Amino acid sequence: MRKFRRDWFQGDRERPHGKSDHFHEEPHTSHSCRGSRTREDVVTPPLLEQGASGSPMAMSVDFKTYVDQACRAAEEFVNIYYETMDKRRRALTRLYLDKATLIWNGNVVTGLEALTNFFEMLPSSEFQVNMLDCQPVHEQATQAQTTVLVVTSGTVKFDGNKQHYFNQNFLLTAQSTPNNTVWKIASDCFRFQDWASS
Repeated sequence: MRKFRRDWFQGDRERPHGKSDHFHEEPHTSHSCRGSRTREDVVTPPLLEQGASGSPMAMSVDFKTYVDQACRAAEEFVNIYYETMDKRRRALTRLYLDKATLIWNGNVVTGLEALTNFFEMLPSSEFQVNMLDCQPVHEQATQAQTTVLVVTSGTVKFDGNKQHYFNQNFLLTAQSTPNNTVWKIASDCFRFQDWASS
């Protein structure tokens, strides 16, 4: 069983005066798996181009299709993410952008190397997702980068600890090629939801 620091795992709720540690590491770019797809990749068909005709009806239909595509990608992503977290943790960082940021119970982790170290430190887990919600983020808010907000909640039991309720928010960005779209995590925010009652 891996040892972990309780303050890292529990987050900022037990810190005096609300202080939290911030860990910033320079991201490296040599980690991504180019050329071959792994089962950790979230891949969808090419995304629909937005509102080609410009008519309100066509834009409405296009937006509905865009939302449907985003929801399918989010569902596939959630299945892959939590299965990878529970069973193939070493491969989890393949789902993140090189400069992705994770906020885990108030602790900031930035870059693939820091994410790898953080996930290796966590004890083994059993996640159960009870709720999933997703929506596309308007391009004006993301500098025209296709982005989807994914929100999950459920329960998690880490080895040697009691079960907790959790909430997790992801911002996924589309890395498009002519043949498909690969979704990567740009931002990830995880928080236990039951800490006040313990």
